Amino acid sequence: MQKKTLTVAEIADIVGGQVVGDADIPISRVSSLDQATDQDISFLSNLKLEQQLNTTQAGCVLLSMEYAKQPATTCILCKDPYLAFALVAQALDITPLPASEISPAANIHPSVTLQDKVKIAAGAVLDKNCRIGKNVTIGANTYLGEGVVVGDNTIVYANVSIYHRVTIGASCILHSGAVIGCDGFGYANDGGSWVKIPQTGGVIIQDKVEIGANACIDRGALNDTIIEKGVKIDNLCHIAHNVEVGENTAMAAFTGIAGSAKIGKSCTFSGRSSIIGHLNIAEGTHLTAGTLVNKSNETAGVFSSGTGAQENKIWRKNVARFKQLDDMAKKLRLLEKKIKDLQGD
Repeated sequence: MQKKTLTVAEIADIVGGQVVGDADIPISRVSSLDQATDQDISFLSNLKLEQQLNTTQAGCVLLSMEYAKQPATTCILCKDPYLAFALVAQALDITPLPASEISPAANIHPSVTLQDKVKIAAGAVLDKNCRIGKNVTIGANTYLGEGVVVGDNTIVYANVSIYHRVTIGASCILHSGAVIGCDGFGYANDGGSWVKIPQTGGVIIQDKVEIGANACIDRGALNDTIIEKGVKIDNLCHIAHNVEVGENTAMAAFTGIAGSAKIGKSCTFSGRSSIIGHLNIAEGTHLTAGTLVNKSNETAGVFSSGTGAQENKIWRKNVARFKQLDDMAKKLRLLEKKIKDLQGD
């Protein structure tokens, strides 16, 4: 696999930074401060690691504009070293695409529309009336159901299943094992047995969305499930039917969102967050790991639930006390009333 090489000066242009030191050093890889070699670039955004600047072998380090000390190695001063690191990593990325041509072993229905520079790997199946945009790459054994639309420059890795009437925007990334447009969990109870409700809506995924491995996004029961532009969904997340996720929201692994919940813009959900159905989550909300949300919030904030790990015998005592909280609260209110009555005398 051929590596890419950029000079420090070229990297400074990419990140909008200022070079201090040798601008001609060739850089071919990103790395951590403690593992870097003389052709690697690293970054410092956490001052707890500042001492590593004295020992790093990195050819260049990305530093904040406000960094006052003179480092021992060449550096690029920039506004946000971590963001700059992401941009450099993109520029040097040599991850292979999941297909390099349209394989003769792909199964493409005659009614499918393919724009220029489409690449489809062996074993992929494109059903009737799919429409595939320019420069789309589709990996091996991926299935696209009837009427699926895929926007320009989107990458679909191997073994992704996209059901019928799903729309995927431009510049999206769908990782292996993702399932888009499967049935939502819809049943009516008939005397103890369950009667399936056909899920007749679709899924709309807007531009620049990334969906992790083995994530699952259900189709709408009647209306569409909607994932707005810029959303990032980690591995093993589940989005239920008719959910709407606002743009630039990000959710970590094992997050689950129940049906018809509406998530605002720019929310961040840590791992194993859970949102009950039909709730409204305000723009800019942050959930810490393992948080269960059981009511809507009108304003942004940081929300948590559950307790951290404790020694088992202490946890058992606390669980017993949790059951007594309501009685304790009533007793406390009675005591407060008695105190007020006494003070009134």
